[in-house]
Amino acid sequence: MKKDLGKKLFILAFLIPSCACFLIFYAYPIVQIIATSFCKWDYTNLNNPVFYTGEEMFSNYKYIFTQYPYFWEALRNSLCWALVGVCIQVPLTLIIAIVLSKGQRGSKAARNIYIIPSVISSAAMGLIFLQLYNAKYGPIQKIIQIFNPEFTDSILLVEGANFWAIVFAYVFFCGTTAIMLLGQIHSIAPELYEAAKIDGATGWKRELYVTIPMVKPTLKTVTTLAATSGFLLYNEVFFLTNGAAGTKSISYIIRELAITSTRTQYARANTIGAVQILIGLALVGIINVAFREWNFKKKNGGEA
Repeated sequence: MKKDLGKKLFILAFLIPSCACFLIFYAYPIVQIIATSFCKWDYTNLNNPVFYTGEEMFSNYKYIFTQYPYFWEALRNSLCWALVGVCIQVPLTLIIAIVLSKGQRGSKAARNIYIIPSVISSAAMGLIFLQLYNAKYGPIQKIIQIFNPEFTDSILLVEGANFWAIVFAYVFFCGTTAIMLLGQIHSIAPELYEAAKIDGATGWKRELYVTIPMVKPTLKTVTTLAATSGFLLYNEVFFLTNGAAGTKSISYIIRELAITSTRTQYARANTIGAVQILIGLALVGIINVAFREWNFKKKNGGEA
């Protein structure tokens, strides 16, 4: 009993500081963001936000949803970037991890090279891609002009094309998540692969029926990270287009309202922040439900 009590107290001693930090630096700011979304808080009362009452309580939300001209554009872009992250980044990460796990000659060097962009800040990568897309001397511009010599505009100012230009600036840099999956793949018992080989599962069938099911928990984490990083995209938007030509994101317009607006609209920025938090939680919930359904179908299929 004393040993169990001592063990519990030891664990509790490590949990309390973590919980305290979470409450102070995460939970409290989130509550503040949601609370101040029901306030009047702008340049007229910077140090004294005032809660709206009665019919005015949801006035910030009404403004954002019906009057602010960029909210729906930003929400559409952010959700599309989240979807693109899941549809492109997750399969790409999985394929890279599987290929690197084979231990072929040069795989260690390839792994180290592939992870280099992950240690470079997204702001720096944004500046690098800004040079790549430069309308005068950028290599991407030169490639486009091979197929369309008359094209002289910047691709970053062409609606539709600029969306994908931003995608290419972040979606392929998934070295960290690839290493996460690679570590999980290396932990799979060799006996499972041997049993699959006896059953006739070779090549990519082996990966489909053994590797992917065994890395499913990590794959769920990778999917969540891909979706949320796309949904929260900011630096690439700021450095490449500065939100021009239909490329605003939710994170970008939060900054625009809170900092660059002449009216310093903190409450309305926090209103969008509250919406962002709720949608982000919904995305995480959808991913969890999707993976739970996958597990359920697998179990039912196995029983059948």
